[in-house]
Amino acid sequence: MLPSARALLALIVLAVAAAAQNRPDPVLEVADWHGRAVVAGELLVQFRPGAGAPQQALRHAQLGTTPVQQLRAGLARVALPAGAALDTFLAQYTALPDVRFAQPNLLHRALGTPDDPQWSWQWGLQKVHADLAWDAFAGDPATVVAVIDSGVDTDHPDLAAHLAWGSDPFAGDDDPEDADGHGTHCAGIASALTGNGLGVAGATPEGRFAAYRCGNTTFPTSALVPAIDDAVAQGACVLSMSWGSSFDDPAIHDALQAAFDQGCLLVAAAGNDASTAPFYPAAHDFVMAVAASTTTDERASFSNYGDWVDLAAPGQTIDSTWKGNSYKYLSGTSMACPLVAGAGALLYGRLGTRTPANAALVRAALESSAVPVGDWVAHGRLDMQAAMAQLFPDAPPVIDSVSPAAVPALHGTPVTLLGSGLSAATSLVVDGQPVDFAIGSDAELTFEAPDAAALGPSTLTVSGAAGPGSGVFTRIETDPPGLIVPAVVAAGADCTWECGGGGADRWYLLLALEADTFVISGLVLLDPAVVLRGGVLDEVGLGSLTVSLPADAGGITFRSQVVTWDHGFAGASEVRVTLID
Repeated sequence: MLPSARALLALIVLAVAAAAQNRPDPVLEVADWHGRAVVAGELLVQFRPGAGAPQQALRHAQLGTTPVQQLRAGLARVALPAGAALDTFLAQYTALPDVRFAQPNLLHRALGTPDDPQWSWQWGLQKVHADLAWDAFAGDPATVVAVIDSGVDTDHPDLAAHLAWGSDPFAGDDDPEDADGHGTHCAGIASALTGNGLGVAGATPEGRFAAYRCGNTTFPTSALVPAIDDAVAQGACVLSMSWGSSFDDPAIHDALQAAFDQGCLLVAAAGNDASTAPFYPAAHDFVMAVAASTTTDERASFSNYGDWVDLAAPGQTIDSTWKGNSYKYLSGTSMACPLVAGAGALLYGRLGTRTPANAALVRAALESSAVPVGDWVAHGRLDMQAAMAQLFPDAPPVIDSVSPAAVPALHGTPVTLLGSGLSAATSLVVDGQPVDFAIGSDAELTFEAPDAAALGPSTLTVSGAAGPGSGVFTRIETDPPGLIVPAVVAAGADCTWECGGGGADRWYLLLALEADTFVISGLVLLDPAVVLRGGVLDEVGLGSLTVSLPADAGGITFRSQVVTWDHGFAGASEVRVTLID
């Protein structure tokens, strides 16, 4: 009996749904390109800004190639004609004025080698004092480490509850299920459930992970770039990358630079070639390169090393989760990388918001607190407790010195604080006024002094989680006089000149179009110049003048100088140059 039309339609719908759920992986034919494995017959082409979709389509048509995927703005994955030579089309695309770069679709290789009951076997977490760091803070579920790898066994009982989100840019769907096991192992090191009476512990007990499947044992650039971009867009704070190549892949570089600019902490495996040759993306300055260490803090025999490698972490015989709800020991810089990434997520979770400044604080804490292990790595071996204590010390910040000790009243003078516990600073107040600051290290903090409220002793307070620390310096008159004026001001906008000199001195503003000068009373002054009488400086020697610039003055460059007078010339500032835009 023939099925009814409705039944037939239902069968078709079920068949289509089943086919979608079992979508096969793309078949990637591999080619050798100057000793590197790449996807045969494909290029990635990055167009310059301003080259719109019609222009890009025209270029592909002119060269006889077929665009198959838009990876990010201006970056296209293109298929070459059958039998085409990669280098021929690389040269043709590179020669086009609207193309920034063209490259093969590189295959990046994964770097692993074939009352939690297994805690006693997790020597790596014990070596880096993870449990002592957890006494201070166990992580934040809102802080996500993106494991960009071969995917994750999302049903694993030691991982499932920590999955934040996942996708498969390799097969083109939302299922990050791991067919290899490598990514599952990395995810467990970073973020396995801890204290659940099952299996192993992860570096950030309360933190979560995002799973990205970019292939099995090799990951094409065309899958890695969308994974990186999506992780940033979804809010990941840390990217864990246990893969790489000796080729400095420009598309990967651009994607990671954008992630770094958004405040992501980038962590990558240094490679397993026992070599000092740079390995990418780990070798980029804005990425933390992680080598593998042994139980005795020596370099694992397979690990890459050198001054470009930032940190070492346990990477030999590491117990972690594996596909099929199981566990497995693996060795490699692939194992060291997610341990550092998880440690970074732990610290980031306590800081909170994803910002470039917070990412820099986390990296500085991880590196400067590392245990020295020799010159095979730049900073040393990871110590999670020391990093936590450095970023969030139990004691308040201590200020040992302020330099310079005498600071002019006019704002803008760089001031350096030296002491201890300064990396944990959360605020800086000078004479009751909040001030922005930059942390150089646990022992150094810098800021620009604001205008003085009064001459004489001035108090600053640096506050951290454990309380405040205070320091004293002296505010003095601005001598020689100082002048602050914007370097660029829009036509028709207000322009403000701020100056400093001796208290109650008269001040005059000189304006000139040329850089010529003359000398009078030992002072070098603009000549010829228009003289504007500014007025009398206040008791601490500060003054200002605001003028609306003509709307038709665009393109004019002028020079400014302030001269002070106290029964004769008292001083003159440096000449400042301003463009009216």
